[in-house]
Amino acid sequence: MNDMEYILSPKSIAVVGASNRPGSLGLAVFRNIIDAGYQGILYPVNPKAKSVQGVKAYPSVTEIPDEVDMAVLIVPSEQVESIIEESARKGIRGCIVITAGFKEIGGQGVELEKRVRAAARAHGIRMLGPNCLGVANTNQAVRMNATFARKMPKTGNIALVSQSGAMCVAILDYAAGRNMGFSKFVSIGNKADINEIDLLRYLEKDPETQVILMYLEDIVDGAAFMEVSREITMKAAKPILALKSGRSPEGAKAAASHTGSLAGSDASYDAIFRQSGILRVEGMTELFHYVEGFSHQPLPRGNRIAIVT
Repeated sequence: MNDMEYILSPKSIAVVGASNRPGSLGLAVFRNIIDAGYQGILYPVNPKAKSVQGVKAYPSVTEIPDEVDMAVLIVPSEQVESIIEESARKGIRGCIVITAGFKEIGGQGVELEKRVRAAARAHGIRMLGPNCLGVANTNQAVRMNATFARKMPKTGNIALVSQSGAMCVAILDYAAGRNMGFSKFVSIGNKADINEIDLLRYLEKDPETQVILMYLEDIVDGAAFMEVSREITMKAAKPILALKSGRSPEGAKAAASHTGSLAGSDASYDAIFRQSGILRVEGMTELFHYVEGFSHQPLPRGNRIAIVT
């Protein structure tokens, strides 16, 4: 099993911090997984509740009697490291850390994120986040909405990878108004472990994805990013569209405070995208003009095309 499958197509999920409290993230995420029609097995983990939304709850992940593929963590930031250690003892292979309060706040948050990443890597756990919206997979055999977004998107052939949860929600809302569907959508947050390169490698071989949308605040490894992007755009013939923040000094500052990103030179990102075959777009309207074309039409096989406008 590909290690990304534990995040994107888990057969069982433990929601640590699942709650019955109205307005809580723990309730929103747990209810979203149920409402999407998740095809696997779902376990709420809450030491103070006997059940969550009518489903038997467990005091900790280690007390769940069956195997668990993935844990979604919605607990205070100082508890995340110990929950990952518990997850390792349980044999869990993937964690989504929705909790914020890490690199993006600076100071102690930076050190806390380093410890959380070290714990996950020491035990071979793939971790998404922290400080993220979560993941959705519309495949009918999975039907997973492990996010706190308002609703599950329609099924389609577009994959969305976003460093911003708010941008994820905005794109999903915009797409819903145009009756467009998605294969996967992933909010990567602070990228302590799983990053855009890991997800591009997965999406390259994903038969349900034909177009990839990315909202990026920074790139962790420019050379590796270009290598995998070229494979996708040239060999796999899947278009990649990128919306990149930080064109202005104000935008770069906002990205740093949002996910702790160092935006870098905007001209260098233009060069990276151009050399990778990625189309950079300037806003939501342009993004969806491209998406509508690429998601409904096959790519041309040659250059014998005339345009009349």
